[in-house]
Parts: sequence; structure tokens; C-alpha cells
Amino acid sequence: MAGKQMGLLMGYLSRREVLRGMAGFMIALSLEGCAQALSSPSATVPVPTPRPQGSVYYTYRGHTGRITSVGWSPNGKYIASGSLDQTVQVWAANPSDHFQPLIYRGHTDGVQTLAWSPDSNRLVSGSIDKTAQVWNALTGEHVATYSGHSGIVNTVAWSPDGKYIATGSEDSTVRMWDATTGKQMYIYRGQRASINSIVWSPDSQRIASGSSDKTVHILDAMTGNHSLTFRGHTDTVSSVSWSPDGKHIASGSWDKTVQVWEAASGDVLYTYNGYNAQAAQANPAKGVLPDLIFIVAWSHNGKRIAAVTQVYCGDICAVVLGWDALTQQHFTFYVDQPMPAMAWSPDDTRLITSIVVSTQGAENLGTPPPQDGYFAQITQA
Repeated sequence: MAGKQMGLLMGYLSRREVLRGMAGFMIALSLEGCAQALSSPSATVPVPTPRPQGSVYYTYRGHTGRITSVGWSPNGKYIASGSLDQTVQVWAANPSDHFQPLIYRGHTDGVQTLAWSPDSNRLVSGSIDKTAQVWNALTGEHVATYSGHSGIVNTVAWSPDGKYIATGSEDSTVRMWDATTGKQMYIYRGQRASINSIVWSPDSQRIASGSSDKTVHILDAMTGNHSLTFRGHTDTVSSVSWSPDGKHIASGSWDKTVQVWEAASGDVLYTYNGYNAQAAQANPAKGVLPDLIFIVAWSHNGKRIAAVTQVYCGDICAVVLGWDALTQQHFTFYVDQPMPAMAWSPDDTRLITSIVVSTQGAENLGTPPPQDGYFAQITQA
């Protein structure tokens, strides 16, 4: 089983490689745990909630490598996707607009992350080449290159007021940049392992960073001074998301949980840890078995949280989870292909996800895929 899993990992660049700072011995542990879960007679595979007819609105097929990051422009008109093919591409959210996709080729290695400016005019992208680059989203004109990280740039985030850009790297630092001048403002070195996710507070006064050291740190965005540490996860923190009202932070982890915190105090409001095998066996509609959480994202209206987990399929498929943000009610989920990226539409009616389609392992997915490829899909939320 372990050999088969490794073969699948070699076939697709896995989300673990997207977060390279988490690699090494953790990959071995994850594969071992997955093999045990798949072979365990008590690990009941739940039946996913059927997806509505016609739930896929559009599929974008422009990349030649795994799509590692997606983002919907704040004005709702465009979608940007970053890929291990070293490009960032911008395309129309509404295919009927007949917008010719724009391809930006400024990086010298795979793109790991991207973020839109609040005015939808610019993009910042982070790369395995250890740089973050800013460019005009609608012309492709290069604006700036931010150099200084000594490791892969795993995460970038543009402040809601448009003035600053934060970057996080596998070199364990957070760096703050003036988005107008490109000047580096400070370096934060308070976490002890790879920085995997950064998010701004809605008022642009604070940032939260999730790390492989199992913590979430809260910083004063203007000074870089540390204010709070959230401790509670027992494994890598892969993703963080701030609620639109500024009161809560959601963090997803390889410990198979999503934790929702009070932003001001660090108190845990609740922990989502899936449903145990017995509950899923009794009523599959109740939920899914917990597994590594790769992405967590708060909807713009603050009502829902969406997350991506590999669940029982390992790296050959992913599951999108959703629930009411403050109550955990109205839980939904559906199975898809391997999915290393996800983002809400500005109106919260759709999701943009990246998927990997491969004939390798297709027999395990039930329905053979039409062709191999790296796609981004707009689906019903």
C-alpha cells in the first residue's frame, strides 16, 4: 500500500510539496497514517453528499502544471491562478466576456501563492524561486520584485487598505513590504518553522500567520510586534482565515482539525474535528471522517466556512467541507479530484478550485476522467 501511495505522489505533485516547509519526516508519517486508515476495517468510507446537477459552471484549462493557488478578484470579474508551470494566469470569471487570458511569466520556478490588490488592478505572487513579484493584473506589466527570503515563498497577502503586502516563507519569517514603494518594512522571526499561511484583519491593523511549528501568531501589522500566540493544534498549521467582522480566526491543521478562535483573546470558540467512524457509519449524511486539513476559507459575508481535506482518499481526491461559521450546523461535503487551492467568489455563491485530473488511479475514483490535466473549476458553493 505504501508503495502504491508513493507512486501516486510521484504522479502528482502533492499538496505536501506545495507546502515544502512541512515536508520530510511529516510526509512519511502522513503516508503511514493514510495507509493505516485505508487498510483499517473500522475506517468506514462515508457516502458523499450528491452534487447538484450542473454544479460545475466553468473549467479553465490553460496551465501545464499543477495549479497551486487561485484567487477571485474583489470586483468579481477575473480569476487568477498560479501554477508549478511558473506562470500566473488571469482569466474571465464569466466565460461569455470573451476575455483573452493573460499569462505572466516572470518567475523562474513554480508559483506557490498569489493575492489580488483590493482594487483588482494588481496581483502579487510568491514562488519557489524565493521571490514575490507584483504586476499589473490586466496588462501583465511587471511592477516590482521583492527579494530577501532565503526559502520558498509559501504565502502572500495584500492588506485590505491596499497599502502593504505581507509574505511568509519556509525560511520561518514574515516580511512586510510597502506596496507603493516596494520597501521592506520589517522582518518577523518569532515562529520556529515554515510560515504556510498569512491573513490580514479586515481593518488592516493585524496579521495572523500559521506555521509548521503548530502555532498561529498575531502581529501588529505596522510594527511587527508580537501580540498573541494561539496554541492548540498538535501538528502543522496549513491555513488561516480571518472572519469579515474581525472577531474570529479559523485555522486548519494537519492534526485533522479546524479551530475557530476569538481573535482578541486567543480563546477557542470551537474545534471542528469531523465525525467519527461510528457516526458516519450510522448516518453518512452527517459528515466525513477527519483527515489532514489543507485549506480553510471564511466566506465574505461571514456566514460559512469552507475547508479542503484529503479524507479517506489520500492524494487521489479531496473533499470540500462547508458549515455555518459560528454554529457548525448545515454541514455539507462532496468529493472531488486532488485539490490544492480554493477560494470563494466575492458574492459567496461559487467556489473556484484547482483540480488535478489523471487516468492514474482513476479506477479508485469510480468514473474515469475524460483526460489528464491541471484545471481550475468554478463550482456552486
